[in-house]
This record gives sequence, structure tokens and C-alpha cells, in this order.
Amino acid sequence: MWTMVNKGSRRSHVWIGVALVAAVAFGVLLGSSFAPASEAAAQPTVNFSGTTGIVLNVVDPTKTADFEEVMKAFGESLVGSSDPQRQRMGEGLKLYRAAETGPNNFALYYLFADPAVPGGNYAVAQVLADEYMGGPPGNGDEVRAIYEKYSAALTGGGQQTINMDLMDLMLEF
Repeated sequence: MWTMVNKGSRRSHVWIGVALVAAVAFGVLLGSSFAPASEAAAQPTVNFSGTTGIVLNVVDPTKTADFEEVMKAFGESLVGSSDPQRQRMGEGLKLYRAAETGPNNFALYYLFADPAVPGGNYAVAQVLADEYMGGPPGNGDEVRAIYEKYSAALTGGGQQTINMDLMDLMLEF
């Protein structure tokens, strides 16, 4: 009798295992059907809906030189672009480093887009990839190296995008 119970228990475990594998396979198939339709849809975007945009970057204090190097390349890519929209984006950019440190002594950088260009994609990685990849062969290696510095410099806090509109108020004190 004891062996009959063990055989029944084993069969139920096998069926449960088969059901779990089938559920996972079904989930993978279903999930892939909702994947982005194109590679362009999966690209990162940083857009602003306000008249001014701010990106707060939380940077590892030991990697500030790397971050600043990447941001310099980002700004130069925008200003030197053959795309008029990107040129306008570059003209309105200013990068500030907070005099005070953030939590855990992180360096805080504020990237201001003033005025923000409607429809402009301010994603650093995307701009650098687009601008460098169109150049001479081997630029893909340079973009990867820059992106590695950029991603290593950002901490767990990463970035926060803020949309702002100027208020037209007359304040009297």
C-alpha cells in the first residue's frame, strides 16, 4: 500500500511540473507578442513637455570626470549635428554641478534644457549613438566606451527628468 501512495504522489508531481513548464512557455510566447514592434520603439527617450526641462543626474563622486567627459561629448554632438533640431537642443543646454553633495556624498548634476525643444530626444546614449555612428568606421567602439563611462558614473539613483513651465505671476513683497 505504501508503494501505491508513492506512485500516485510521483505522478501528481510530474503533472504539476508539466503544467508549470507549459505555463512558463505560454507566458514567454504571450510576452513576446507584446514586445516593441520595432527597434526604434525600444530606444530610450528623454522628452520634455514643459518649456524648460531638467534632468537630475546622481553621479558617483569618484567618476565625476568621466561623467563630465560624456556630457561634453553629448553637448558637442548636439551643437555639431547636421540636424537643425539637435542644434537647437544643444544651444539651450546648460550643465550645473550642485555645490552641496547629495545623499551618500553623491555628486548632483542638473542638466537644463532652456528652452526645451518640443519632440527632441535628449537621451544621452541615443544622441551619442546617432551622431557618432554616422562618422568614420570604428566609431561604434568609441560610443561603447563613452556609454560605459556614462552608465558607470550614474549611481542607483540614476536620473530624474523634470518638466517645468514658467509661471507668469506678479509677486509683490
